[in-house]
Amino acid sequence: MNEGVRRGVTRGYVFGLIAATLIFTAALVVMSWGMLGLLFGHGPIVTDGVPLWFGVFTIAVGLVMLGVLLWRQALSLLRGSRAPVWSIVIGAAFGIYLLWCLFGIVGGLQLDETWASLFAIVLAPIWAIGVLVFWLVLARRIYTDRPAPRWPWERHEGESE
Repeated sequence: MNEGVRRGVTRGYVFGLIAATLIFTAALVVMSWGMLGLLFGHGPIVTDGVPLWFGVFTIAVGLVMLGVLLWRQALSLLRGSRAPVWSIVIGAAFGIYLLWCLFGIVGGLQLDETWASLFAIVLAPIWAIGVLVFWLVLARRIYTDRPAPRWPWERHEGESE
């Protein structure tokens, strides 16, 4: 990153990036839970009487929590910090794990579906990756003078990346 360069971004850009990060994070959850489901032969919720929407609701609440934390990460970047706020990264990771486990206990899930579930454990690195990807993209936009990336067919002849 260049020392002298600092570009401004609009609130709309930050909200759009937060939305894209939330979609990216949700896609990672679907992919990882799908792979775990294929591996183990069952989904994250197997307790009779607990509807599947309970898991969807819990992940939705976790995504809202992640959106708030991403906004705080953006504010830190816009205030001049050039490093990720590690308390936000760690808080997002542990927060989603605790959220899944505590909501699961309240909802009637068993121990192997909450605290000891690989489905729950995999959420922590996904949320941390989401925060770090958000930080990388926003930091590149604010602190570098590089233009937005373009597809190869968008470049003029002789122009490289």
